[in-house]
Amino acid sequence: MSLENTGINPKHSFHEEAVRTLMALPTLTPKQIAAKIRRHGYIGQDVAVKSVSLMAYRHIERLKAIFIDKISPEQIPQKTNLLFVGPTGCGKTYLVELLFRDILKLPTVIVDMTSFSETGYVGQDVATILTRLLYAAQLNPVHTSFGIVCLDEIDKIASGQNNAVFAGAGTTKDVSGLGVQRELLKLLESSEIPVPLELSHSEYSPRATISTENIAFVACGAFSGFKSIIEHENRLHIGFGREPGSNTDARIAVTYTEDDVALARHFLDYGFLPELIGRFKRILPFHALSKADLTRILHTHVLTRYMNEFKFKDISLEIDDDVLGLIVSESFEKETGARGIESALVRHLEDAAFEAYSKPGIRRIKLSLKKNGVVCALE
Repeated sequence: MSLENTGINPKHSFHEEAVRTLMALPTLTPKQIAAKIRRHGYIGQDVAVKSVSLMAYRHIERLKAIFIDKISPEQIPQKTNLLFVGPTGCGKTYLVELLFRDILKLPTVIVDMTSFSETGYVGQDVATILTRLLYAAQLNPVHTSFGIVCLDEIDKIASGQNNAVFAGAGTTKDVSGLGVQRELLKLLESSEIPVPLELSHSEYSPRATISTENIAFVACGAFSGFKSIIEHENRLHIGFGREPGSNTDARIAVTYTEDDVALARHFLDYGFLPELIGRFKRILPFHALSKADLTRILHTHVLTRYMNEFKFKDISLEIDDDVLGLIVSESFEKETGARGIESALVRHLEDAAFEAYSKPGIRRIKLSLKKNGVVCALE
């Protein structure tokens, strides 16, 4: 790849471009980063917010030490990769997007790992993950080399050795799972990777070599059935086998602890290479959102947007507290986290919106909770 096609001025070296880029980044302490995350409306997950704020601080300071202070990389710790483990809708991917893309303005890509396969098989080549990062950095290799890659749904590349038993078991047992994991090993360590310049399956597409030495990876996964592996092992240790009729496998909103994610053998039983898990310096457990968390999300994020939608049509939306409480309870019972809040609200608003947008002259919508359920009044 020639300099003319990379976004770098040919008169400037990679190092000079790196120094200019890093000097432009904000200088923030871990506590200031965490505060910015909260000011942007992120709710809950105190341990994760603290850890990822520290990781982001170290990521930037490490780069500045290497390129600005000219400290040898061998004298300071290597980059930090993180693994987020927690139920759906608890804010794993959103935290990555919010911090690295929106707050720190670093090139950031969110990659759905369910679409990838081992090189030579049907599916996207793992190397194209860096192609996406390259495009996120507007084809600038310097910015690419400092970027963040979020490997979303990483639990879905668990191999056929997966011993998790849960409702819908088999959905993570991709025959090429171990192959994808082996390909990921090359990315997560400090390697020189030939990266396709086009998002295609062609082996003959032009390629550029990108180093992953300073690219940080954050992997996210719900790990359905992971809790059952842990509890099954615990029962064996006290002399009992798997208890018939246990409902652990059917739970979605499972809360994980530090102890749950501390042992590599649990991930091995789930279907992961221990070498891959070892590439993550910190494995962060995420907890299921509480009713209090869901209530705050409803008021600070979801409700305002729908009120604005009606407001733009000169319609006021009023919802009684009892209805809002019902929406939170329904979302909590569905165990789908923050995603369930909007779903529950939309369901109760559907009839009102249909009528209000169909009849001219409607200026007020009010939702109340009666004995026969949620009642909508239009004026």
